[in-house]
Amino acid sequence: MYDMVITSLPGMDRDKPAPGPAFLKGYLETKGFKIKVIDGNQLDTLDNIHKEISQYKFKWLGISVFSYLQKDDALKLGEKYDNVLFGGSGVDVFWPRKHFVVGEGEYALVEFLNGNLDYPGINGKPPQQIENIEDLPPPDYSDVMCKHDYDTAIISGSRGCVRKCTFCDVMTIWPKYRWKTGKKIADEMHEVAEKTGLKKIGFSDSLVNGSMKHFRDMCKELASRDKKVQWNGQFIVRGAKTFSSEDFDNLANSGCNGLTMGIESGSEKVRDHMRKKFSNEDIDYFMKNLGDRKIKMKMLLIVGYPTETEEDFEETLQLLRRYKKYAKYISVSPHMMLTYKNTPLDFDHRDLYDTEGFHWKNDISNYDIRLVRFKKVFEVGQQMGYKFNKHALDKIEKFDKLQYQS
Repeated sequence: MYDMVITSLPGMDRDKPAPGPAFLKGYLETKGFKIKVIDGNQLDTLDNIHKEISQYKFKWLGISVFSYLQKDDALKLGEKYDNVLFGGSGVDVFWPRKHFVVGEGEYALVEFLNGNLDYPGINGKPPQQIENIEDLPPPDYSDVMCKHDYDTAIISGSRGCVRKCTFCDVMTIWPKYRWKTGKKIADEMHEVAEKTGLKKIGFSDSLVNGSMKHFRDMCKELASRDKKVQWNGQFIVRGAKTFSSEDFDNLANSGCNGLTMGIESGSEKVRDHMRKKFSNEDIDYFMKNLGDRKIKMKMLLIVGYPTETEEDFEETLQLLRRYKKYAKYISVSPHMMLTYKNTPLDFDHRDLYDTEGFHWKNDISNYDIRLVRFKKVFEVGQQMGYKFNKHALDKIEKFDKLQYQS
């Protein structure tokens, strides 16, 4: 009998296991609970997840909701069970089912499984952040590694973010930024790689270099080790003075095989409104130093931010042209602007759009305008030699279909 079976839901990257359930198993089993993890993301349908769940006896079923876009699937999957608990970043205080956790789950789940429903974060009570994440154990992927063919295992070196980008809700989920020390992260990377047999580690962090001290320590530690573990993570462009040539050299020698950078727009005016806090000169500095060291990059772009004009968008196309020299090291992942609740845009700039979702409009933008620009990014990007992965290319068909729902 398991104390809890925890499943993820379809709709996530299939190259890697869903991290949330593995993080929880890694912690809860140190507290004496017996946990089973199902990677429902790999099972395609809710019926297949039901069949997998039916193989186990358990006190509670946990459904991990990574995104609010999975809400309908989560509620439908949970309909058949009375002993079900929902959690994850896609769950908020207005969740319609009886048992749910908002915010970080490790401490709250221990209390829930021990029968304490008055703990912060449980059933609508305001959540409480874990102050010290240094002592949290690494994720446990033992239940899913033998069932699925993965490429990368996910770990976490920090929680929260040092930025307050207007389009992002991370600050409402994790108001305070916390991190593990560089050596702790390096040790955890090697431990998880050894236990899973995988050669690649990905970070779930909003920013791997949110704390430059700990990022610098991690890269130095990894660079000094003979055995290398390949890793990738989300990375923010900073001022040139914050990153030396030695920092770039240690990064290149640390095993890094990919940095995902939220460039978002080629327009400084648009990025300033987003609160990105870096200039075009800063982008030049990082692109040159990363490109010259042949470090792979993924460039995230948001097409159609509410203040974006045609002139602003042309600057994004110019940005793609400007870094053609490094195109063989860069993939581009564009996305059409999505507005939703609990973001700084929602709190402070609600006058810039009329509704949540993809089909918002204002005086200078509508869905049709954004769709044309979105496709233009692919056209120019492919002309310049940039790579677009399947997930990015699939968005074209997705947004074409959404056009007729406006």
